[in-house]
Amino acid sequence: MRKAWMAAVVVAMSGGLGACVHRLSPSAEVVRAADYGPYPADYKSIIDQYHKARIKDPGSIQVEYLSTPQKAWDGFSFNPYFGYVVCLTVSTSNSDGGVTGSQLTGVFIKDGSVVTYRSAGYSDKSADLGVRDMCKDVVGKFDTPA
Repeated sequence: MRKAWMAAVVVAMSGGLGACVHRLSPSAEVVRAADYGPYPADYKSIIDQYHKARIKDPGSIQVEYLSTPQKAWDGFSFNPYFGYVVCLTVSTSNSDGGVTGSQLTGVFIKDGSVVTYRSAGYSDKSADLGVRDMCKDVVGKFDTPA
């Protein structure tokens, strides 16, 4: 019985720690040495091309940029990748022609390409929280990072 209880504790703790891993930042040394790639001055064009390739009716999309590209990291603290994040709101039309509603979207760009594109709903699901977390330090920043 004691072994079963200990096993349950270990499993619970490892699951809890696993959920926290993505919240840990890479070390300052790793961030200083990071290769973010070139600044994506043409980020709007990069994102427009991404939309055109993936949205059924790209003409129906409405985009509001909430930031310019800002240096960021994504992935896990033990294996991060670096680039630039742009936050925006995106609305599209559904098949009935109605607007789907505005969704907070985080776009991660490196070397002129979209690496990740994540949209958040209004829930407390981890994917939605991840987008909000990605954008929380970026929204409202329209400066060009050095």
